[in-house]
Amino acid sequence: MLELSKKVDYALMALMHLAQQARQEDRSTSAREIAKGYGMPPDLLAKILQTLARENLVVSHQGTKGGYSLARPADSITVARVIEVVDGQPSLTRCLTEVGTCEQFDTCNIKSPLQRLNDQVLRMLSRVTIAQMCEEDFEDLTGEATADTHVVELPVIQE
Repeated sequence: MLELSKKVDYALMALMHLAQQARQEDRSTSAREIAKGYGMPPDLLAKILQTLARENLVVSHQGTKGGYSLARPADSITVARVIEVVDGQPSLTRCLTEVGTCEQFDTCNIKSPLQRLNDQVLRMLSRVTIAQMCEEDFEDLTGEATADTHVVELPVIQE
């Protein structure tokens, strides 16, 4: 199952915070300030922001009023890119990563369908930007309506 690591969660939260700050005013925000505001470990967030800076997603500003700001517009930073920078290429299963294969790789009958599914997930994550996440409009993020379309009704279990 594709599950985002805590480091990716923190990176996305920090990038959303910086995107919202960029809309309000042109200033940088310290890792400590972001960490405190969201209850994150400050040292871990500082390392994550340094990683994002090395990959030109954020810019580090030195000095007493220093901190971090976005290196590019929020609508050009995708969730897929953040995951890749922080944790490596996202994958639904280990056999689809650089880590390697499993014992059943040569006889596996699900690796091809899983690869196609993995590719679809990556395409979706590549379309979702930090700017879109800030808008909190799920319909725009997924391309699906949030109303009553695709509603799954579960049977009522009676005892």
